[in-house]
Amino acid sequence: MTQSRFRDENMILDHYLGPKAYAFGGTGTSSPYLKAAVKTNNGKVYVLYYDLSTFPTTKPKVYVTQMLYTKSGEPMNSPNGVNHTLSSWNNWTQLCHYSDTQWTPDITLWHVYLKCRVWLEIYQTHLRTGKTMESMLKHQTSHV
Repeated sequence: MTQSRFRDENMILDHYLGPKAYAFGGTGTSSPYLKAAVKTNNGKVYVLYYDLSTFPTTKPKVYVTQMLYTKSGEPMNSPNGVNHTLSSWNNWTQLCHYSDTQWTPDITLWHVYLKCRVWLEIYQTHLRTGKTMESMLKHQTSHV
């Protein structure tokens, strides 16, 4: 990520999240990342970890910094279209937010954050009701 893009992303995240809700790390290395806190409507707090090693050319991998489990107790640790999850890393659940074919380099980290926030709200509904993630979160047809 260029310095100009980093400044822009920082300014956008400051505006929407505030400077205490996120932190960049590893900048200037081959393993840059972003950590951002998400508080769902029911008060549950999650931390998202964005792997920025190829951002913005390709979409960042985004993980919840813990293993999530379905209502029936199954770990969400592998690619699953119904759950909208991808392969786990570091025992963290990876969220599906944008498809590779829909990704464009002008999509901001804020946009990714919003998609992951929606995913987490739907996850909370799944835990409460047992409805499948897919029944509430359809696969996207555009990046808007």
